Amino acid sequence: MKTLDHYITLLESLSPANLGQLYELVCEDVRFSDPFNQVTGVEGYLELLGDMFQRLDEVRFTVHDCVQKGPIAYLYWTFTASSKTTGRLNFQGTSRLLFAEDGRVASHQDFWDSAAIYQQLPIIGILMRWLQRRAAHHG
Repeated sequence: MKTLDHYITLLESLSPANLGQLYELVCEDVRFSDPFNQVTGVEGYLELLGDMFQRLDEVRFTVHDCVQKGPIAYLYWTFTASSKTTGRLNFQGTSRLLFAEDGRVASHQDFWDSAAIYQQLPIIGILMRWLQRRAAHHG
């Protein structure tokens, strides 16, 4: 699907300068969700992405794999960025995209382990890493 290829290309080159290109690729009432956010509407989606660029530096999505069946596609990706609070972020996730009849993205759901961010925070990170070691199999 042409929109899917264009959407992936845009995600991989996403920047504050080209966020507006999403207007032609997503529905006006697009729904977006991830472990921390849930917004409806293209304006809310673009505002959320704009906020990400204000809070983080060196933001990059790298899409490794894509599977599409009918109006649904799944992307497997890596997200990297940095901030003064968390330092370097690097984690993998999956997106579920639902396309409208006109080919535009109607829904974008991101699935990723939010512990990747919590582990980077100064005090919470120490606790999260300790809990992770305690829960791990030691066989």
